[in-house]
Amino acid sequence: MTSAYESDPIFETVPRQLSNLVTRIRGREIALPDFQRDFVWDATKTEELIRSIISKFPVGTLLFWKQGAEPLFASREFEGAPELGDKSPAELVLDGQQRLTALYQALTGTGDERFYLKVDEFVSVERDDVLEFHEVNFDKAIVSVPVATTKAQEKKNSSLIGVSHFPIAEVVTFDDWLDEYVDELSSRDNQISTKAVKSLYRRMRDKYIVPLRSYGLPVLTLPETTPIEAVCTIFETLNRTGKPLGPFELLTARYYPQNVNLREYWDEARDNYKALVDFSIDPYNILQAVCLRAHKSAQRSDVLKKLTAENIKEHWTPIVKGIAGVLDMLQSDCGVVSPKWLPYGMLLIPMAATWPEIQDLKPLDRAKAFERLQRFFWCSVFTTNYDQGANSQVGADYALLKKWAVTGEGPAPEAVHELPLNASTIRSASIRRKALYAGLMCLLVKSRAEDFHTGQALTVHRVNETGVQIDSHHIFPKAWLKKKETKESSELLLNRSLIDAETNRIIRDRAPSEYLQDMAKSYGEDKLRSVLSSHAISSGPGTGISRDDYGAFLNERLATVLELLERATGRTLLEEEVTEEDS
Repeated sequence: MTSAYESDPIFETVPRQLSNLVTRIRGREIALPDFQRDFVWDATKTEELIRSIISKFPVGTLLFWKQGAEPLFASREFEGAPELGDKSPAELVLDGQQRLTALYQALTGTGDERFYLKVDEFVSVERDDVLEFHEVNFDKAIVSVPVATTKAQEKKNSSLIGVSHFPIAEVVTFDDWLDEYVDELSSRDNQISTKAVKSLYRRMRDKYIVPLRSYGLPVLTLPETTPIEAVCTIFETLNRTGKPLGPFELLTARYYPQNVNLREYWDEARDNYKALVDFSIDPYNILQAVCLRAHKSAQRSDVLKKLTAENIKEHWTPIVKGIAGVLDMLQSDCGVVSPKWLPYGMLLIPMAATWPEIQDLKPLDRAKAFERLQRFFWCSVFTTNYDQGANSQVGADYALLKKWAVTGEGPAPEAVHELPLNASTIRSASIRRKALYAGLMCLLVKSRAEDFHTGQALTVHRVNETGVQIDSHHIFPKAWLKKKETKESSELLLNRSLIDAETNRIIRDRAPSEYLQDMAKSYGEDKLRSVLSSHAISSGPGTGISRDDYGAFLNERLATVLELLERATGRTLLEEEVTEEDS
């Protein structure tokens, strides 16, 4: 046994014989944490792994975690292994489930496939020698067949598996199998030397069969004292190509022995609140909001260390209702018509954590609280206060929000009063500023923006209606601006609006004055002005869009957008000189 670090050992490295691992899995001493994904390998991958084992190639390191007398996690047996029952495993496998399950099933004859070695492919009778691994035709040497459940399958298997195919599941009794095989050979050809043939195949056994029992797989073992957040980080690092493991999965396993089944909680929440599904809410965000209410923090380390099963029991349902309520409010009152246009998912956490107190208010008092919560939303979006350090910002905002939003008393979160809102920021911002981009689209919908083609208001239903295809498109076409060699970028926020696909095809690469003229002919000047106005676009003779003047259009639209923004935030934007530099 060696230590990873001589002066300060963090984990132990111990080579474990394959036969020992199989025995311990069967004995329920090694198991899987409940958060591990299911066994997904097909027979081909198992064949490749067997090939590496019998060729004595490296197959990667396994990662185990020692368990104490009192298990922290729910665990489950390997697929095909005996049920754990009340047995508490001594070690859990954090990395290596697919490899160990594949080898366990192959070596114990469990699972959906049975694996064989065609022994004749490993020897040269003419040379009286065992082939080297590079001489073996492994496509023929390792064979798998599905477990026969019908007579037809049984017949097919018989055609594929002959007397020279050694069942890998019988590896411990190879010598007995060999005796029977040699007897079969001698019955066919009494000229062969039984002694010579057995000697040849025993040498083959030592080279290719014995590794199926004695191969040493390197195992890193974490001590039982390893912090849960370290386990989470290690697993995520090692398992980037598999199913992601996050705090929700870890805590699901941790709370299971305490009769708190987070998976059932989450399934029920999704069944009860469609918005959680529509907006692809991560259940970890609910845990963050629960931790926020219980421990005043949404930091990952606090979610993992401080959150308890009792916290979940107390706060889960109010938080789920809170997130659903906030999403409903954002859709109906703030123009967040689809998940794509939610500026910050993290904003849901402090708002949802505050929601239960707002719901406890008298009905007539809730209106003002909702207004303050919406004001917090708009200010946070347009100050881009969640672009960095969102987890810390959540805690700081909730500390103030839970009183100010509910009662209107006390200091407001910093985005509401302290952080600047700059006109020049809006003027120069490109669509790469994701929060500002989404915020502007939501602001337009909130202000009753109308469909360019039909004049209908862009409601949640309309934007998400099948076949309508309303999305963000250029007002001054990108191709047209490129032809005009305009200095300013075509990808500015102010050059975007929610436009249906049919209208966008009409616009194509044409000058705004041209396609607007066609629209006016279609549904009249008055309706055209109404539609453009609903998108914060000034129209009529002399305006930037009617003269195909991109710079003038941007400045005119900025002025209108700022009016909408000031009404939404309750703030006066800083009067800075408007520049025309590309962002």
